[in-house]
Amino acid sequence: MIGLIIFIVIAVLIAVFTGFNIRNVCDVNVIFHTFHNVPVFITIIVSFVAGIVVALPFSFGKGKSIAAKKIDKIKAKAAKDALKNAESIDKKAPAENRMTEKK
Repeated sequence: MIGLIIFIVIAVLIAVFTGFNIRNVCDVNVIFHTFHNVPVFITIIVSFVAGIVVALPFSFGKGKSIAAKKIDKIKAKAAKDALKNAESIDKKAPAENRMTEKK
């Protein structure tokens, strides 16, 4: 429900921004072509979306490396704990159990 409210608020803000800037136009040059009389809000929104598209692969790559480091830490800690448990069990074992294990 809260997500829907946030979506509606953002949509209203975009609509208000669009309404105020509908007549504010500019020319946009893209390499060899010029687009004439493009509303400024379209230029801003397209630039924003292009930035997200360019940055998205970098954010996924960083997340995987951080997750891999966390997994390695957890595995190392689990192995260390298992070794400590094995040593403590071995120390607590009765002498006759140790004798049978050596044979």
